[in-house]
Amino acid sequence: MDIKKLKYFLAVVDAGSITAAARRIPIAQPALTRQIRLLEESVEAQLLERDRKGVSLTCAGRFLYDQGRRLIAELDSITKKTRAISDGYNDSLSIGITTIHPCIRSISVLISRFRTQHPGIRLTLASMLSGPQTNAILDGSIDAGILFTEWGDEPRLDYLPLASFRMAVITSRHYPLTTASPTSLHAFSEAPFIRFSRDSTPGSYDRIDRCFRRAGIVPNTVQECHDDITIRSLVATGMGYAIMPSIMAKGEQDLIAHELEDLLVTSQLMLAWRQNSQSEAVEALCHMAGNLE
Repeated sequence: MDIKKLKYFLAVVDAGSITAAARRIPIAQPALTRQIRLLEESVEAQLLERDRKGVSLTCAGRFLYDQGRRLIAELDSITKKTRAISDGYNDSLSIGITTIHPCIRSISVLISRFRTQHPGIRLTLASMLSGPQTNAILDGSIDAGILFTEWGDEPRLDYLPLASFRMAVITSRHYPLTTASPTSLHAFSEAPFIRFSRDSTPGSYDRIDRCFRRAGIVPNTVQECHDDITIRSLVATGMGYAIMPSIMAKGEQDLIAHELEDLLVTSQLMLAWRQNSQSEAVEALCHMAGNLE
């Protein structure tokens, strides 16, 4: 099987259509269509159902998609390990870390101890939000991730819980949005809301929306952002409020966290990696994380 054609196939499935995938790769749409057709001919099976809305997987296509993701991830891991060995290491490990890791001392402790105790492993870090981390783990761009998620959010990953943080309304200390100490989301029903985009933290996004619906509130969303630094900066200037782990306001002179009665949502910090991973470096990281105090 041609690896390049397989990657094209995965890209089409992830994009939802040949047109969208052609723009992302980039490649001319007729050429991409031909590559998919040649792949189907080589495996002697129809992989995609095509209609005006895009593409969907056949049963054979679903099997190839799942196995193809695993194969590409393993090839990427082999490439990185080969490069590391060439540079004098005996293994490599790439980890995604949440963008708020400076607020969580245990992450820094884990990384520092791993470097000290496993000097033969080349450790690389990539700072990104939970949604992009999940995708990067699945496509093999990184080996594991430290991210905010929930059990079952992505069934193709295995998880090790690290910590749990209460979600809170984060406001500016200097530009209050309410006149009294708030106890419920209704205190902010008319206030401007600044939030993460759904593709950045899909699980958290949906859980917060459920809280709004239970409270009978339609949030006054004025801005969606892809990173916490931008959100915190906008909140600090008084532009609006955000809902984030309460730890985000810890040690911040310009921010204050309000834990509300009807915002009973926790954010789980997890170590995540691909199911059935055979990486000894990931196993070593999991062992260390599981014994971290």
